[in-house]
Amino acid sequence: MKKTGFVSAVVVALLFLFGQLTVFAGEIKWKAQTSFPPMDSGTVHQAQGMVKVTNEALKGKLATTFFQVGQIVPEAEMGAALSHGVFDAAYMPPMARTEAGNIAFGLPFSWDSFDDVIEFYYDYGFLDWFRKHEEKYNIFVGCPLPWGPVTLFSNFPVNKLEDYKGKKIWAWGLMAAVVEAFGAKPVMFDPGEVYMALKLGTIDGVLWGPAELETVKIKEVIKYISLPAILDPLVFDWSINMDSWKKLSPDTQQTYVKVMKENIRPMYDRIAIENNIGFKKAEEYGVKTIHLSPEEAIRLKKVARETWDVQAAKNPANAEAVAMLRKFLEEKGK
Repeated sequence: MKKTGFVSAVVVALLFLFGQLTVFAGEIKWKAQTSFPPMDSGTVHQAQGMVKVTNEALKGKLATTFFQVGQIVPEAEMGAALSHGVFDAAYMPPMARTEAGNIAFGLPFSWDSFDDVIEFYYDYGFLDWFRKHEEKYNIFVGCPLPWGPVTLFSNFPVNKLEDYKGKKIWAWGLMAAVVEAFGAKPVMFDPGEVYMALKLGTIDGVLWGPAELETVKIKEVIKYISLPAILDPLVFDWSINMDSWKKLSPDTQQTYVKVMKENIRPMYDRIAIENNIGFKKAEEYGVKTIHLSPEEAIRLKKVARETWDVQAAKNPANAEAVAMLRKFLEEKGK
């Protein structure tokens, strides 16, 4: 009886061990979806780029198939879908998942460089904080993906804060609150309709990225570019369903994290080229760039930063994240 019991215990242990090992055996298949259109520079360089570099680095261990927005679920459902494992990874704005994602995306007139973002996320500890926060929603935040500036493109000149008053401006997320604080009226609809809305005068301006001046031909339906940018750079991210992440072996996870971090800068640089082309093509087309005076820029910054308090008041997590960002910027003299 003792011998039989011992053998049974060994068999059970071996079956358990085999079951654990099979989790890491063979090539795991993932699905990933972007939340932006096919020709968007972020989709091309960051979303498809991340699938490409991770597939190459983990050949034989992990293979991710890329899907365009809407091919699995609509853009508005992506946060919940990622949380529930409808797909395994996503390229998306973090505020599409949680309120704290607004701070991860970047608050208006906060950081003003790629290096600031990387320092805040990796050296200052925000990525660790954000991963812990999103884990409650069954999501592992892979890496931040800085994209570029959020800039006003308009058919009215902005030389002072008061020039915003009464204007209808397409804006999304926290940027809408900033537009309203400036005295304008924020509007939001399908981004595919922005071109015609500007052409027909339905809206007076749009807060968008400079690459779209050329890729979506926004240069054809605006007269002015206003600088400085409201935020530079905005930050999307590459996030992963936590259950899917945990099925990877520790070695595979380590390689995945390494590859993500190594490719943040190259991907950003490719998008920066398109952003610079957008500015150049708009200038050639006759669009005028207006640089606010230092005094007016300070006024805009003050009003914009007052909207941070609204974000902080939404919940304790937001308050903690905003406080972390404020302290980081204060220490940098910004």
